[in-house]
Amino acid sequence: MSFYVYAFVNLPKSSLALPKGMEKEVELITYQNLAAVTEADISIEAIQETDEKLLQAVLTHDLVVREIFQQTSLIPLRFGNAFATVENIVNHLQNNQQQYLTTLTQLAEKAEYTIKFSPVSPPSNLESSNARGKAYLLAKKQRFQQQQAFQTEQRQQLENIRQLILKEYPQAVWKNSTEGETKQVHLLANSEVEVLTTQQLPTWQAECSYWEISLSEPLPPYHFV
Repeated sequence: MSFYVYAFVNLPKSSLALPKGMEKEVELITYQNLAAVTEADISIEAIQETDEKLLQAVLTHDLVVREIFQQTSLIPLRFGNAFATVENIVNHLQNNQQQYLTTLTQLAEKAEYTIKFSPVSPPSNLESSNARGKAYLLAKKQRFQQQQAFQTEQRQQLENIRQLILKEYPQAVWKNSTEGETKQVHLLANSEVEVLTTQQLPTWQAECSYWEISLSEPLPPYHFV
């Protein structure tokens, strides 16, 4: 028998509503005031047999973590963690008790937010011309120069916002991507997101007109544990 582990939690004062996992309801295995959110009899090898099984398992893992996160702070585990016995889980909680309690205290009433920056296309008047001959070549050259200037300003705006965000959120995690694609940054902020949505986000958008900015719902802090 193996035990699949979704997350670690500090036992809340009231009982948690435990969701269904990959095959059955998840359960808590506890050590003092810590608990592992687990599901018994899950074989990592079995759920990786086909792409369909693997995808469903990954989605279920994320769903379980999110449902628990809506009720209490947690340390979410990446997909694919399992322990052979209950004793192994208890020993793990015992050995890491102080570290996990400290982390859970730091994460209390906080959530991860993903901010996406989608590049705005150049103005349409830069994209076409009805000129012919030399006038066409000149217009094409001017259009190219304008597009280059637009892209340069676009990159500069993003770098300015990146520096501004890092000043306010030093732990922000930026995802690398190729030029011209949507950029992402992960922030750890208070679950009450009013400051972020009503003050910071509008300020960033005003400073970053060559990008469309969108904010995710509160997410488990995968990038901050």
